[in-house]
Amino acid sequence: MGRSIQYILPSSFRIKGEKVNNYFFIVVLIFCIFLIAVSVNPFTEEYMFINPIPYMLAHYSLFGAGILLSYYIIRRKIVDKSIAVIVGASIAFLWHYPYFFNLGAEILSVRLIEEVSLVIGGLMIGSSLKELSRNFKVLLLALWMIGDSILSLILMISPSLYTTVYAPQGLEYVGIIMFLMMNLIAVYLLLKYVNNLLRDEKDVVNEDYQRNTYPKNEH
Repeated sequence: MGRSIQYILPSSFRIKGEKVNNYFFIVVLIFCIFLIAVSVNPFTEEYMFINPIPYMLAHYSLFGAGILLSYYIIRRKIVDKSIAVIVGASIAFLWHYPYFFNLGAEILSVRLIEEVSLVIGGLMIGSSLKELSRNFKVLLLALWMIGDSILSLILMISPSLYTTVYAPQGLEYVGIIMFLMMNLIAVYLLLKYVNNLLRDEKDVVNEDYQRNTYPKNEH
């Protein structure tokens, strides 16, 4: 019991070699709780029956909260990385498939299952990220962007092809919001990716410089 608590409430922990204090841990935890609380509450659940915007935003919030919790806080390997990616991606795809999307929109009990599974899907993806190569992460990002782009275009151009549960105008707004959110997240992740590449390259250059400046004595 004591060891498991140490995993969940560390006094300090490392992310990519950098020490992170309790302040960061608390901020991330509060942010995740906020995302879940805003998405899962009686007012939001009731509003989801008539408006698709909070329904779709909850998908992002819950899945994102799962990723953040798993990547920054829990920091435990849940399952093998291959299984985690497959399960996480499958859950995300399942609830955006029109049939299951409609079920969640119309039936509260199904939606509650949906919301729990989206958090679990995020936990799966987050637990696998540290073990995945950069190229595979870029591939996942590209696949997500392609899927989100297709869905947002459908919602903006011909929403009735996807669902008839909500009014077309509301779905058009959802498509626009999805497209904007996707691009904001993608730009942030790509900038972070490029920054990491430059940082690694700088470290290599510094190591080479130090090696050439202070050569080992040969006997």
